Amino acid sequence: DKRGSGIVKFRYRTLEEEYRTREEDLEEEYESLEDEYKTREDEYETREDEYGILEDEYETLEDEYGILEDEYRTLEKDSEEEYGSPENQYKTREDEYGILEKDLEEEYGSREDGSENEYGTLEEDSEEDSEEDSEDEYGSPEEDSL
Repeated sequence: DKRGSGIVKFRYRTLEEEYRTREEDLEEEYESLEDEYKTREDEYETREDEYGILEDEYETLEDEYGILEDEYRTLEKDSEEEYGSPENQYKTREDEYGILEKDLEEEYGSREDGSENEYGTLEEDSEEDSEEDSEDEYGSPEEDSL
């Protein structure tokens, strides 16, 4: 009898210790998971705060950009009032060039109609003269090859 009750008591104590060990392990695991959760929650809040700061900075930059855009438009308007619009100046110059081109065509003839102007004729004559001069001085290239 006594032996049987001793074995039962021993087995009971062993099971009780295993239970306590498991309970402690589970508590430690739970606390570890809880700590990890708190850490991640803190990181999330930190990132949320950083995002809020970045959002505020972005809004500030947008406002500054709007102000600069308004200033640019004002300066552009003032400049156009003072000096005239660059597009209008370009169109004016383009018109002036067109008028000059028409005047030149009337005076010297059009390039498209094939008529020679006095400069074109002179250029061709001078090219022929320079070829003849070089042949006289150095001989013709055909003669050298014979």
